[in-house]
Amino acid sequence: MKEILSPKSVMEKMVDKLQKLYLNHDQKAEGIIQFHLKHNSESIDCFIQSDFENLILKEGVAENPTVTVKSSFYNWLDLAGGKLNPVFGVMTGKLKFRGDTSFFNILPQKSLNGDFFVPSDPVTKFEKNPIKHWKKPRKVIVLSASPRGEKGYTDFYLKPFIEGMKKETEVELIHLNQYKINSCTGCFSCWMNVPGQCIYENKDDFHILAEKMFEADVTVYAFPIYADGMPGILKNYFDRSVSRAYPYMIEGMKRVRHPRRYINENHSMLIFSICGFFEMINFEPVRAYFKALAHNRHTPIVGEIYRTTAVGLYSNPFAFKKLNNILSALENAGEEIIEHGKIKQKTQKIINLKFGNRKSDLVRINEWWNEKKGSKDTNY
Repeated sequence: MKEILSPKSVMEKMVDKLQKLYLNHDQKAEGIIQFHLKHNSESIDCFIQSDFENLILKEGVAENPTVTVKSSFYNWLDLAGGKLNPVFGVMTGKLKFRGDTSFFNILPQKSLNGDFFVPSDPVTKFEKNPIKHWKKPRKVIVLSASPRGEKGYTDFYLKPFIEGMKKETEVELIHLNQYKINSCTGCFSCWMNVPGQCIYENKDDFHILAEKMFEADVTVYAFPIYADGMPGILKNYFDRSVSRAYPYMIEGMKRVRHPRRYINENHSMLIFSICGFFEMINFEPVRAYFKALAHNRHTPIVGEIYRTTAVGLYSNPFAFKKLNNILSALENAGEEIIEHGKIKQKTQKIINLKFGNRKSDLVRINEWWNEKKGSKDTNY
């Protein structure tokens, strides 16, 4: 269980880090830096003892220290972190020194930046403007993440869209429910112990699936809305994908992100989701999620297909014409996304045709659910 750090443990961590830098420091010396620090109502007396090899933190008051500093604990941390100028600190009474202040030079100021390799993964022209730099994809993978697999409405609406894409390129449909993906334990072994390798490397299907997905130029993530978000099997896949990135942080398009271990320069994604409710606002949580995911995975979104009332359209005989118009538009969208890297507004408008939430529509949908209740028919 995590507990708040004490001032003592903070000082220990600080000295441990300084010791790593001290090994190659060019101003080593023997001596003592004594600290008399205040934190809330607590007095903290400790000192750093140095020789030509080590910096050691000890508790208490040392005899004949080389230099002594008195301050609040927070002011000392600001000084050590370069946020408080020592001259200004003395002038304002935040810091008090006694002894040879030049002895502070034994504490290395150089950060670890540059002392190790950080992979380069800069923003690409394709990521900035995928339509301008669009190239017809050689292969598309559709990851259908409905827990019901082929029996779900996700696959029903996907079918014409896939047929449209197949006219232009190779498409592989993968049902995520056929793969075993253990949930991430948050151990970060893939970052800390065996880089890039999860503890479940040979115990489930994540690595096999991730390698298949890497072969695609476009990935279509298809799923129904479950509990205002994506199904758990898809979230498990994304959580486990942390092993496909480095732990380091680099500048992205709009904010910091991780560099990728496996780079496909022109990889893009499309979101394909359905829900039972009437309003498009029900897709806002997943839209926000995938917007963040696209940035952090260096993979721009080239299309979004959201279809409300997926069950209601299918089950209502009076909506037959509207349903067929939508299915035809989905096929057109499949062709357009491959050819142009975007879906035409006219096509998108048909896909998004509203299915009115009049009282009679609600009655029909509720009647349908009532009829199915207790039928033990899971293939509805």
